[in-house]
Order: sequence, then C-alpha cells, then structure tokens
Amino acid sequence: MQLNKQTDYALRVLIYLGIRQNDALVNIDDIVDKFHIPRNHLTKIITKLNKLNLIQTYRGVYGGMKLRQETLGLSLAMIVGFFENTAQVIDCQHLSCPIAGMCRLKSVLDEASNNFMATLGKYTLGEMLPQDNVHLVRLLQKIG
Repeated sequence: MQLNKQTDYALRVLIYLGIRQNDALVNIDDIVDKFHIPRNHLTKIITKLNKLNLIQTYRGVYGGMKLRQETLGLSLAMIVGFFENTAQVIDCQHLSCPIAGMCRLKSVLDEASNNFMATLGKYTLGEMLPQDNVHLVRLLQKIG
C-alpha cells in the first residue's frame, strides 16, 4: 500500500512539529523550505490538521503552528486514517472485470491492507521522534 501525498506530507509535518515542539512557533515557509512541499498543498494539509485538532495554528505576523501535546500519543494508524479515503486496495464491484468475485486477489489485498494498518496501530507519533538528546541534536543540525 502506498500512502497518498497528502498523508505523507501530513506525517512529515507532524513529525517536524514534534521535533520542534520546544521551539517557537513554526511557520509554513519553514516547512516549505525544509521539505520542498508545494505551499498550496501544505496550506490545505495544515488546515486539515488544525480542524482535526492535531495542531494549533496562530494567525498574524508572529503566527505559526505547533503540535498539540496529545497528538504525540495518537497511533500512526489513526493519523493515516484521517487522510486515506479507504482501506480498500481495489474495488472489484465498479470495474468491468470478467473475473470479479471469482479470484482471490481482492481478499489477499484486503488482508495485506489490514496488516499494514495493524502495524501502524502499534506505533504512536511520539515514537517516531528522536528518543534521546544526541539524536535530536543531530536531527536538528541536519534540518537546520
């Protein structure tokens, strides 16, 4: 299963905000520069993250965003579920496939998708962040 770009970018934003949680507010231009995400896509993602109460945003000259502390405890499966439209890998009912319902492909792909989400459910966003100061400092140096 491949995540859509919106999900991928949302996870990157959340991890970046988690890394920077002890700093001042992060602005959108900082994320655009670091991750080379198109600004218009990023704006939509940040709006959605804010509506989902995963981040807090502040408007104005000194505005920006920060991660809500509770978000660190959410499973990756939950976060991915907010952005992925369906867990169904293929839809045999809306295709004109002559073997639909007679092959096992759909059930195998559904099983794989369920296992993918089960694995994501074992990990929280907080577990994706550096677990010690040495790794955190290295990461902060790398991203500038």
